[in-house]
Amino acid sequence: MERKRNKPMWILFLILLVLFFAGMACEVALKYWNAAMMSHPADPAELITRRALRAFGDEALPIWMIPSVVLKWMALMPQNVWGYALRWIPYLVVFLLPAFGALMRRKWIPLIFCAVLACIETVGVLLVSIPMSKLSTLTWFHAIPFAVELILLILACIALGAKKKGFAITLGVFCVLFALISPAVSTLMAGLDANMFRNGFPIGAFLLSQIRRFPVCCATSFWPIFKAFALLMYALLLFGGASRFRKNA
Repeated sequence: MERKRNKPMWILFLILLVLFFAGMACEVALKYWNAAMMSHPADPAELITRRALRAFGDEALPIWMIPSVVLKWMALMPQNVWGYALRWIPYLVVFLLPAFGALMRRKWIPLIFCAVLACIETVGVLLVSIPMSKLSTLTWFHAIPFAVELILLILACIALGAKKKGFAITLGVFCVLFALISPAVSTLMAGLDANMFRNGFPIGAFLLSQIRRFPVCCATSFWPIFKAFALLMYALLLFGGASRFRKNA
């Protein structure tokens, strides 16, 4: 039994890889669709590609708030569109890491890096949004999903590290529920700015108006659409890890 618990979970690994590629395909499709919708029929394909690449950079802004906006170590929006788009690489790496957790005995290790990135995003958005002067498109509301993700990841690391079966399954269920509402969160995040909170904010009506623009909103939302797939990956990793724990763990 002990040897079985220590074997790599290849089926889970393949399922997580499928989720990874599905999430990336969704990201690319939405960005190119949005770039094509913004373009004139006579625009060259190169211009559409540049707009799609810029959308990747726009989406990754929460990662780079601290070095670019707070510390001013780099330009917020580089001139080179490729350099701008390459700022999405941390998302790419951290999105892929949970898949390798299925092959590890200590499945919580990849989630540590996911939690670190979620912490950077949460702190960066809060530092910029609290003054509401450096970047008016960001508010404290934008930090909520990143903070929830951070809490879930910290608890997931504890559950997997301590081999608490019931706790891991419960957290997996919460990750699934968060994944289900994640597209709505992406849609909501796309249109928020500080001015909406000054005279009251009818969140329900605003969300309904945004749903009609779902593909456009998700193409550049600060809460990327791939987060829904990532949350499902966290859930499956928790369920898979729990299946290897002893009943009394």
